[in-house]
Amino acid sequence: MPSLRKYFLQRAIILFSLTFAAILCTTLGLSALGLHWTIVAFGSLIPAVAGLIALIVVTERSADNVSRALQTIVETSDAICNGASAARISVDSATRGELGEIANVYQAVNRLADKQVADIQEMKKLETVRSEFLANVSHELRTPIFSIQGFLETLLDGALDDNNVSRQFVEKAYSNTLRLNVLLTDLIDISRIESGAMKFSFRYFPIIPLVQEILRNLEPTAQANGISVRLDGGDLMFGNETTVFGDRDRLAQVLTNLIENAIKYNVANGSVIVKVERAAYSKHEAGVQISVCDTGIGIAPEYHKRIFERFYRVDKARSRRVGGTGLGLAIVKHILEAHKAPICVQSEVNKGTCMSFTLKQ
Repeated sequence: MPSLRKYFLQRAIILFSLTFAAILCTTLGLSALGLHWTIVAFGSLIPAVAGLIALIVVTERSADNVSRALQTIVETSDAICNGASAARISVDSATRGELGEIANVYQAVNRLADKQVADIQEMKKLETVRSEFLANVSHELRTPIFSIQGFLETLLDGALDDNNVSRQFVEKAYSNTLRLNVLLTDLIDISRIESGAMKFSFRYFPIIPLVQEILRNLEPTAQANGISVRLDGGDLMFGNETTVFGDRDRLAQVLTNLIENAIKYNVANGSVIVKVERAAYSKHEAGVQISVCDTGIGIAPEYHKRIFERFYRVDKARSRRVGGTGLGLAIVKHILEAHKAPICVQSEVNKGTCMSFTLKQ
């Protein structure tokens, strides 16, 4: 880079001029003391010239090093822009000592390269999740739509004239429309939650009446499945003044999903207990822990984390039979995360499941 060399040479000449001026002033001063000024000047000029030559050599070397360093930065930056994930600049101790601040620029470029690699990996992960989500949505929507289509075609082909058959098929078609509506509602909810479009209304409200209301609403479902449900509120049972901080409607959605799952994935003549008890929300804040425990089929330890993934089912055949959408627990997880109340899973195969979370009181 000629301009870079010119810059360094200009600085070297300026430095030499200042040095020579200092030597000249010293020479004049010494001549005033009786020394012959030519001898002194000549003796002083020799080291000055030698210093200038050494300075020029060092300047040329520095200019070459800086030029190579800048060229390396340009080449690496171009490689990063072109998507080269392995683009890096080696920064050793010699480079750091010789180039000073340029070594810091090297490290900055390397940090940008690392950031790009991380961003690309995250984009690929999100693309995979998106593809899987679309595939799962298509599959989940196709099942009730094809069922409805089949029932209607059967009716149109002649079953409509048979009152017993037609009513049965219409009821099945209606049941699938309800399933389709639940699926679409869950899809809209999880989409709004993950995009941040769902707004939460946090306030204090009594928790016991909410749990009692949900249990009353789900009592017919429990009876139809031969499952008993009850509330165990301990010393909080009759304390309507016991309040928690959160979005009442969204927490009602959480409890409904958890209790419905506990009913659906239970055993014959099983039970579901909703426990409400005092617990610590944080080091300095009191809370209320809510647990939904069942006597059902249980979940193997290796599935505990995955059950909160969208459309993930431990037992796909049973899930289809009981009519789950595969989104309920994913919605539960997101809502509780918004309340800073992570859900805890305790479960053993054939021994039941207990899911709990703690709300601020």
